Amino acid sequence: MYERANKKASTQGRSVKLPGKAAQHSEAKPIDIARELRAKSELGRREAKLAAAEAKLGG
Repeated sequence: MYERANKKASTQGRSVKLPGKAAQHSEAKPIDIARELRAKSELGRREAKLAAAEAKLGG
């Protein structure tokens, strides 16, 4: 049987390992996974604090 190059052979999705969690299968797109990791990182927390402070000053 032949497989298409643009199609996944597995139907389980990606195996995703997030910090502090066990590996699990997910259908999430890589960009969504990266956004979640960044939001939970130290840099993401600092950006959230900065955005909240700017919103508080701005209006």
